[in-house]
Amino acid sequence: MKLNKLQPILFSLLLLLISCQQVPDYILSEETPPIDKTRKAKMLSAFFGLDNALTPRARLIWRKAPGKDGMPIVFSHEIDPKTLDVADFQIKTQKGDIRGVEFVSYKPAIEEFELRTLLLIGEYGEYPDNEPVEVEIVGELKTRDGQELKGQKIAVTPLAEGPFISYAEYFRIDDQYPYVETGNGCDCPKSETQVVVRTVWSGGVRSKEGKEIGEAELKHFYIKLLVNKDTIEVNPFQIADLKDNENNIDLCIKEAGIPLSVKADKNIAIDPNDDLNPETEIEVLSRW
Repeated sequence: MKLNKLQPILFSLLLLLISCQQVPDYILSEETPPIDKTRKAKMLSAFFGLDNALTPRARLIWRKAPGKDGMPIVFSHEIDPKTLDVADFQIKTQKGDIRGVEFVSYKPAIEEFELRTLLLIGEYGEYPDNEPVEVEIVGELKTRDGQELKGQKIAVTPLAEGPFISYAEYFRIDDQYPYVETGNGCDCPKSETQVVVRTVWSGGVRSKEGKEIGEAELKHFYIKLLVNKDTIEVNPFQIADLKDNENNIDLCIKEAGIPLSVKADKNIAIDPNDDLNPETEIEVLSRW
């Protein structure tokens, strides 16, 4: 009798557990930027960020993550969550060993329009004698606009090398933009910002002092801006999308114009392995 009375409660708890497991740990934008359909999708970087050194905090991503290797992969396009699986990736080491992936996640870059970075967690080789050297997509992985990625390969950035900008795009904060005013990951101030340049780094970055990238680094970012027919160089007046421990850094620009490229001076940022960045420069694309 007691068991019979408990059965509805147990069933409800089971349904609740299942529903919680199905809640996505990322945010999909309502639409895919049309520009994606005019560009071929590709891997842009594979970064051997940590060797047997993911911290206890990584349990927020996967309970078995601490002590594992971490390898962020940056793509030119956002990845379709319905096609994402650990079996999509294969990693080759210096000695020719083939390694699989134990866990893959969008975390910590999970906001709208950020789903181009994937974190691969597992055991991918050992520094310095048998580091990972190549990542290949062997599964049916697709972008949100339907492009196939299977068969693509990319060289892995070694552990001892510093972070760099893998991708950059610009956009404006309009009425349709999913604006975050305060808190972790908050956006550029609306009233002062003419255009935002989003830089996507090969891995998570902090200032060389270990703090958030901020005011001290503003003068070390340079944006070439097309204003009418002239090209000028400006610095951001503020940095946004901070305090969320990921690889997207937004540069807030007060001058009106079209961003063409972005450059960061060397030795202004470190990755989770405390490696300093090289000078890094990249073309800025339009999101729309």
